[in-house]
Amino acid sequence: MKHLLAMALLLAPVPAASATRVEVADGNWSYLPLMKQRGSDHLNNDALARIDEIVHARQCTFPGQKGPHYDVTVSFAAHFAPDGSLDRLVMTRLNCPEVEGLVGGVLLEMIQAGDYRPTGANANGWYRGELSFGGKG
Repeated sequence: MKHLLAMALLLAPVPAASATRVEVADGNWSYLPLMKQRGSDHLNNDALARIDEIVHARQCTFPGQKGPHYDVTVSFAAHFAPDGSLDRLVMTRLNCPEVEGLVGGVLLEMIQAGDYRPTGANANGWYRGELSFGGKG
C-alpha cells in the first residue's frame, strides 16, 4: 500500500509555475535602467507575419503605421523576481488588441529566452527595453 501511495505522489501532476503577467499601459519608463539586448534570435516570425495580415486587412491601426507600411517601436518595463525569473511585463498601448497580444507574446518569448536581460543595476527588479519592427502589410 505504501508503494502505491508513493507511486501516486510521483505521478501526480506538478503545479505549473506562476504565469508572467503581461499588461498594456500608457507610461514613461525612461527612468528605469535599460536592459541588455543580446540579439533578436527569438523574434517570432509567425507573429510578425500575422501583424502584416492585420495591417493588410486594415483591421486596426496602431502608432507607427502609415497605410500599408509600419515602423513601430514598443517600449516596455519588465519586473524580475529575486530568483531572476520574469514575473511582470508592461508594454505601451498600441490601441489594437490583437497586435498588442502578438507583441506581448513576442516580448515574453524574447525575454524568457535571454534576448533581453536585466543588468542587476536595479535592486527592486524593474528594467526597461524597446522592441522595434516594421514591414509592409
